[in-house]
Parts: sequence; structure tokens; C-alpha cells
Amino acid sequence: MHSDDFRIFVSDTVGSALSADAHFELFEWQGMDARTDGFISENGQNVRAIKADGVQAKIGLGGISRGVWEVSDVRINQLNLLINTFPNEEGDANKADEDNATAILSSNEPGLLSGWLPDRVEFDSIEVASADINLKTPAGGLRARDLAVRIDSSSAGAYDILVTGGLIDTNWFGSQLDLISARGKWRNERIFLTESKAKVYKRGRLSLNGELEGDDFGIYGSLSDVRAEELVPPNWQKSIMGNVNAKFKVLSDSKKTVLRGKVKLTDGVLTALPILDTIAAYSNTRRFRNLVLSEATFKFWKEGERLDINDIVIASEGLVRVVGNITVDKETLNGRFRVGIVPGTLSHIPGAETKVFLRGDKGLLWAPLRITGTLDNPKEDLTDRMIAAAGERMFELVPETGKMALKFAHKSAVELPSKAVDAAGKILEGDPEGAVGEGVDIIRKGAGSVLDLIPGVTPRKKHEAEEDE
Repeated sequence: MHSDDFRIFVSDTVGSALSADAHFELFEWQGMDARTDGFISENGQNVRAIKADGVQAKIGLGGISRGVWEVSDVRINQLNLLINTFPNEEGDANKADEDNATAILSSNEPGLLSGWLPDRVEFDSIEVASADINLKTPAGGLRARDLAVRIDSSSAGAYDILVTGGLIDTNWFGSQLDLISARGKWRNERIFLTESKAKVYKRGRLSLNGELEGDDFGIYGSLSDVRAEELVPPNWQKSIMGNVNAKFKVLSDSKKTVLRGKVKLTDGVLTALPILDTIAAYSNTRRFRNLVLSEATFKFWKEGERLDINDIVIASEGLVRVVGNITVDKETLNGRFRVGIVPGTLSHIPGAETKVFLRGDKGLLWAPLRITGTLDNPKEDLTDRMIAAAGERMFELVPETGKMALKFAHKSAVELPSKAVDAAGKILEGDPEGAVGEGVDIIRKGAGSVLDLIPGVTPRKKHEAEEDE
């Protein structure tokens, strides 16, 4: 056991178990306790690379009659893992970084003992003081550092896993994850994540569970108590408030990755927005200046570059309600909504409550709204309909005597509708620097903030902030 042949044999045995090339540094022995400065494994199928520093373990001989080595009390000072579930052809780029290690591994020849010693290993327990993990998957990736890991044998071929502490960076969230703990089980080359808890953003909590087998995995999660202010660019942090909660699923196989879930904003408030101040002025109510949201929810489904946001409900009790669906496909928008307002809200704008907003359910006046364009340049069709209705309504209000005046003051009469519309101010003019422009900005940045929350969608927060500067 103290010979170099035994070291080579153990390297081959571990490499076979990992379906990879493996290499142990020289062993130092004290009785049945072994220590080595390092271990490396390369070219595995999903676990592409392993590097362990400061490894020690106890070797038992009781399992030799069963054809296994009994290894217990494994201690590892530092462990680095590279896990890549992309197909091998897409992972070939990783091999360029592994050439030096591969050259060392390929020089090992089978030892003299490989023909008659056990070729299987049973681990009783493994403890890692600090682990760094680099995970790459079609659905996204993550980098974890300074994780404390404990693995214990629970039954034949099964192991319980406990991970505590550490920081995780991932493109699935716009914030670093501060891991509290994660519990799971490994059995028959399948990993079961039974429970995971982490801190996210300032005081949010993220819980996960799921299953991983080769290229296939399913993750189920919930996000709670994240402040909406943390999801938007800095200049919007005083304009939107509330707690964001979400439940989601990530289902992936070798062909596709599907993300779906539901997001809810509680205690939501919109304030300090020019468009709200303008609406308040023309509706003669200050309630629009600080719009308290009684309901704000939506569901999402993402596959590839297509994102469907469905069952959208945004409401302020006694004021306004917006419902609908929107699709984002390669940043192109296609949305259909219904906007409901309390009767009398827009009575000061000619035609608004008689030709555009019509009586419907929940005692509200409703109007359809179409959203098109792109995330950076959205377009809506409600403004033009409001302008047209205002002009039409003004002509209807001109009395019969006024019709005679049209013959003598045609120019002034023709200008009348536009002046009436102008009296409604920037709400109807579509001035890109005014209220409607601000409303379009709400769509653009609001949509970007929604995307920040959805796992697997590239965060736009940094990009938006740079544009605002």
C-alpha cells in the first residue's frame, strides 16, 4: 500500500468511478492514515475537472473480501470543481485550459496491483473546508466560493450532502446569493436537492429544491421579501416601492430549457412620476400622485429567446385596473391589454369616457391597449385614439348655430379640436419629452425590471443604469 504502484492503482480506480482521468500526488502514510498534497481529475463527462488540495483519509481493509476499499474520515482543505452540462462538442473549449494537467494524467500507466486488488471504493464521510464550484448549463451558470461541504454515507450507493455558507454569483438573479444551507442526496448518479436556503438582495430569501441527472434537471424555487427598489435603476428607486415575491420552475434537458412561474408585488406604491402628477391634474384627484397598488401579479413562461408574460393584473382600488398579456421575442414586444378606469376619472378630457373608455365589468370604463415595438422603443395605440376621440367629441358639441359659423370662420373651427386636445396637455399630445414619453419609459424600464427577476434572463439593470448616466 505504501508503494507507488498503489498510488497509481488508486488514481485509476477513482478515475474509473468518475469516468475521467485522475491523478494523486505522492501519499504520506501513518499506519492506515494517508495524506496527499493534491488530487486532480480531468475530462469527465459532466464533472469536467476536480482539483483537491490537502487531502487526508483513513483506509480500511474490512471490505477487501467484498471487493471494495473502505475509505472514511476524508478531509479536504480546498476543493475546486468545474461542472459543464453542455454537450461535449460545446465543452471542447475547456480542454484548452486543461492541456498541462492532461499531459500529466496521460503519462500514468496501469500499476502492477490493478489485476487483483479491489477496484471499487466505499466512502463513509467526506468533509471539505472550502469548495469553489464553476457550473455551466444551457439554462445559465453560477460560480460559488468558500462553501463548507459535508457528505455522509446513508445506504448502499447513496450519500447525504450538506452545504453551508459561501457566496454564489449567477446570471439567474441580479444579486449575489449568500448561502445559508443546502441539503441533498446523491443516489444512482442522480442528485436530489431536498432543501436550500439563501439570502438574496438586502433582506430577501431564496428557497430551492429539485433534481439533477446528467443533462436533465428540474429546479423549483420561491423568492420572498425582495424590495422592488432593488430591481430598478437608481433613478427609479424613489418611484416604485413594495415587496416582490415569486415562485418558479426551471426544467431543462439536452434539447431545451423552460422557465415558468408567478410574480407578485405586495404593498406596492408608484410615486414621484411626472405622468402621475399630470393625470392627477387633469382628473382633479390627488390619488394619482401616490398610486397605491391593491393588486400586482403576472405569470411568465420562457423558452429560448421567447418570453410570455401572461395573466397580468395591475390595479389600484377605486382608480384604475390593467389586465392583459405580452410576449417578448428577441426584445420585440407584442402585447394586448385592457385598461379600466373609474367613471369620472377622465371626464375633463373630451370624448375619453364616451368614445374610448366604454362601460364594462367591475363597474369600470374599459379601453383596449396594444403594445408593440421593442423593449428600448415601445409603442402604444391608446394616445392616438384619445386624440381622435377628443376632436370628434368637440365637433359633436358645437351647436347648430355654431355650424353656421363654420362657413365664416372655418380656420378657427378646424383648430378647435386640436386646441381642446392641447388643453388636455401632454397626456394626449404624445410629446416624447412629456407625460406620454414618461409613460413609455415606464414600459421600457418596468419591463426591464421584470426581466431582472426571472431566472435565466440576462439582467438589464446595469445596462439601464449606464444609459441613464
